[in-house]
Amino acid sequence: MPFVTAQTLPASAPSTPVSGIPRTLRLCLKESRPAVLAAFQLRFLAGVALVPASTTVLGVRPALQATLCFVAWFCAVFYTYLYNGYMDYREDRVNESTRPIASLKLPRSTALTVARCAALAALVCAAGAGLGALLLCTALLLLGYGYSSPRTAWKNRTPAVMGVVFVSGLLTYSAGPVALGSSPASPALLLTAFAMSLWMALVGAVAKDFSDIEGDIASGRRTWAITLGERRARLLVAVGACAVGGGYTAGAAAWAPELLPVASVVLAGAVVLATVTLTGQGATRRSRRRLPYRCFMGTQHCAHLALLGQAVI
Repeated sequence: MPFVTAQTLPASAPSTPVSGIPRTLRLCLKESRPAVLAAFQLRFLAGVALVPASTTVLGVRPALQATLCFVAWFCAVFYTYLYNGYMDYREDRVNESTRPIASLKLPRSTALTVARCAALAALVCAAGAGLGALLLCTALLLLGYGYSSPRTAWKNRTPAVMGVVFVSGLLTYSAGPVALGSSPASPALLLTAFAMSLWMALVGAVAKDFSDIEGDIASGRRTWAITLGERRARLLVAVGACAVGGGYTAGAAAWAPELLPVASVVLAGAVVLATVTLTGQGATRRSRRRLPYRCFMGTQHCAHLALLGQAVI
C-alpha cells in the first residue's frame, strides 16, 4: 500500500483555526470565574429590583440604558478577573490551580488581549448608558486594574482587598439605578448594598485565601491567613459572617421588613459558613480548604435569587 505524504502548510497559513476563537473565549470565560461574574450581575439586577416603584423611570430609553450598563458591567468584571488570572500566573501554578492560564490551556498573551478588549467594550457600552454609568464603570475598571497591577498590587494585603471589594459592591448596586435615571437611596437598597458589600469584604475577601496560602507565601503576599495565621483568620471569617447575617436581619426588621426573607437566607448561610470554617482548620485537600469561600459564594447567590424572585412575585 503506498504511503500518503503529508503536505506542509505554507508559512502564511493561519496557525489557529477559526474554530479556535470560540474555544479561546470559553477558556477566557472560565478564567474569569463564572461564579463571580454571576454574583456581580445578580448584584446589578438587585439594585434595579430595589428601585422604588414611585421613582422608576419607564420608557424605551431608560430600559436601553440599563441594558447597556448591564453589558458594560459584565465586560468590566470579565476584564478584572481575566487580568487577575494573567497577573496571578505564578502563584496559581504553585497552588496547582486548574484554571486555563495556570494549566497552560490559555496563553497569557491571548488572555491579556481579550481582557483589554473587554475593558474597551465596557467603556463603550457604559458611555451609551449615560455619564453616571460611565463614571461608575470607569471606577470599577480602575479598581480591577489597581487590584492586580504590579504598580499597586492591592491584592497582596487583606485590608486593601477588603476595601476594593467593598467599594466594588457599592458601585455595582448603584449602577442599575443610576442607568435608569433613579437615585439609589431607598432604605431597602441602601441596607442591601451595605450589608452585602460587607459580606464581600469581611467574609469573601478573607475566605478566598485559605486554599492559596502556599502560593501567596511564594509570591510575597501578606494576607491575614499568613500574617495572623490560619486559625485566627478563620475565626475572623466566622465572626464576620455571623455579624453581617445578624446585622442584615436586624436592619431589615427595623427599616425594610420586606427584606426579612432575603436576610434570613444570609443569616442561615452565615451559620453554615461559620461551621465549615471553624471545623476546616488543618485540612490538606484544596477542595476542603476552599469550602468556606464556596459557602460565601453560594450564600450570596441564593440571597440575590431570593430577592429577585420576591421582586418578580
